Amino acid sequence: MTPSRLSSAFGARAGATGLIPYVTAGFPSLDGTLALLRALEAAGAMAIEVGVPFSDPIADGPDIQRASEWALRRGTSLKDVLDLVARFRRESALPVILMTYTNPVSRMGAEAFAARARDAGVDGVILSDLPPEESSELWRALDEAALDTVLLVAPTTSPERLPVLLARCRGFVYCLSRTGVTGRAEGYAGSLDARLAAIRAASQLPVAVGFGISAPADAGALRGRVHAVIVGAAFMRLVQQDPEHGSAERAGAFASELVAALR
Repeated sequence: MTPSRLSSAFGARAGATGLIPYVTAGFPSLDGTLALLRALEAAGAMAIEVGVPFSDPIADGPDIQRASEWALRRGTSLKDVLDLVARFRRESALPVILMTYTNPVSRMGAEAFAARARDAGVDGVILSDLPPEESSELWRALDEAALDTVLLVAPTTSPERLPVLLARCRGFVYCLSRTGVTGRAEGYAGSLDARLAAIRAASQLPVAVGFGISAPADAGALRGRVHAVIVGAAFMRLVQQDPEHGSAERAGAFASELVAALR
């Protein structure tokens, strides 16, 4: 079996910690998002997480919620996001992880979504509100389309629950640094080292840590401890400074700082 782009990206960085930035598709515009993707790749991102704007998120903090509201007001749909990934894929082999909720996918249909995501060049999918025991037809469709499925492991994940989540994971494991929503809000963190040790004892997949990583120092503190760090809300705050001007330049410069902190 040919390794996925995600597996190859992690394999190429063995022993290093890579950067996975998050952007909300359609913020500030679809063309603006494409410019962001280009800038983040140029800055050294190992993969990019692209969020599908959704009206009722459960994991998104205020910065990403505002980005989604902006994109939705301009009519950004799941189809638009997949078309955007296809445009990026024509010029780039950088892995793309689609972050969405179950409702937009269900409206499109499990098989239709999986096929369109695969054809667009999506590499992995995060369905943050879908437990692995539910919607077996959707999980099956993603598997048949060879799309990696990435699940979240939280500080509150029990030892009994962890193997269930890891069994459903493909590509990498998304380990949350704390509970709560994305951004700078505080939540229960528990012991990250203990959580990482439990994941490694039960899975051979790479591990990425996200939530609350807002500065190069935050990223640097994880250097060598995990395979990747995921940073989202901090990028959306940079776009919010002036959505119509200089977003890609600001995001690219910040990504460069994060990449440098991870070396």
